Amino acid sequence: MSVSPPTVGKNAATGLSLRECAVGGPRQRPVPTPSEGPREAVSFAELLKGHRRRSGLTQQQLADFATLSVRAIRDLESGRVRRPRRESVGLLADALRLGGPERLQLLAAGGSPADLRVAPLELPEPSAPPEPPAPPGTLVGREAELQVLLDQVTVYGHRLVSVVGISGIGKTHLVLEAAQVLRARGWRVGWHASAGDSLCRGAIPAAGSGSGGPPPGAADLTDDLVGAIGERHELLVIDGGDASGPGRVDVGELLRRCPGLRVVVTGLTPRYLPGERVLPLTAMAVPEEARDYDYARLSEVESVALFLSHMRRSRPGFRLREDNAHAVVRLCRWLDGVPRALEYAAGWCLVYPPELLLARAGRDSSLLSSPAGCGCQDLLRSLARSVDVVAECYGHVLAEVADRPHWTVGDLDHLVPDPAAALHALLVHGLVRPVGAHMPERFTALQLVRLLYARDRAPARVARAG
Repeated sequence: MSVSPPTVGKNAATGLSLRECAVGGPRQRPVPTPSEGPREAVSFAELLKGHRRRSGLTQQQLADFATLSVRAIRDLESGRVRRPRRESVGLLADALRLGGPERLQLLAAGGSPADLRVAPLELPEPSAPPEPPAPPGTLVGREAELQVLLDQVTVYGHRLVSVVGISGIGKTHLVLEAAQVLRARGWRVGWHASAGDSLCRGAIPAAGSGSGGPPPGAADLTDDLVGAIGERHELLVIDGGDASGPGRVDVGELLRRCPGLRVVVTGLTPRYLPGERVLPLTAMAVPEEARDYDYARLSEVESVALFLSHMRRSRPGFRLREDNAHAVVRLCRWLDGVPRALEYAAGWCLVYPPELLLARAGRDSSLLSSPAGCGCQDLLRSLARSVDVVAECYGHVLAEVADRPHWTVGDLDHLVPDPAAALHALLVHGLVRPVGAHMPERFTALQLVRLLYARDRAPARVARAG
């Protein structure tokens, strides 16, 4: 559904679109004439909530603008306070930028002296969540994961599916592709980005474990989404659902209050809610080392296909050849098939050919950030958040195995009471991966994890040397 720019605004805190009239501002009922008779009054609580939602404000934001406490706003909107002070109503009207008739109506509903002949305002319908944006390009090498996600929602009917993995693994792209497929099938799909612009790499703040209570402001956002969704949507996609701060939604409460809704949420970690299904998004397949390559088959390996697709955006004539195939294979292996790492490496190949980039890769960590220079696009900094998530329980396990070429679950026996649970957690969070079919039951830490630990150990070595 396309909407012309003059009719839709956007609340940056919640990501909800705001319906306004193209001309003349919000709709009002006309002032009744005496012959029309009295109309049913709207309560102060309903009136205030309607004005706030129409303005696109959360309870916390309205409290800040009106210099009142958020508890006072909640008490007013819940009806616990039926006759607010006239001064407080005036502050609310100022914060909501209400015109003369609207201000008088709010005063009258609160029991303050006002022209009671002014008719109640028609409460605006809550705005619907915006539709998902288009995926950022063609989805490469994730066809199996896409089908699993679609089946979880449509075939098995699971109400909550969490797509989890490290930053840069492709969670947002996958759920956008799934949303596009479902919309083409006639599903009504809404979109909520929990932390600003989710398409800006690394924009999601540090995540909590997901097992604690909702953060401040989550109740306000959940109320807004519940009112906006009603029975109009079958699926809501929440991108960055484990973000802390002003963008987080209480997913459990949302599902409880919208019994017909299904939710797909992306994050660094599962939500740990009843009935949740977790889809761990892991690194893409990488090619095996070989003396000679069949270039046609090599280009079909997931990580190589994605690397080449990015390369050809800046170097359209690039092709696999004998003089560059080995460098491309080693880059894909060195970067563990992490999609964003492959994207950055391909971008740097505009400056360095694959052979030179590979030679620099081990000693230049700046190659793990975007060539565009956006400060938020730093893979190691993003990866540190995933490491922090598991640090409390299994950080020492990850540190112990990070530098080993490969290891088995039995090698963890002396580190934790339940080594299988530790390995499962590290795999779900995408910090380790199987070595490959040629070495079954053996695992290795991502190269990015090794680089992160090496970077963190460097200052300590310098301090000891000093």
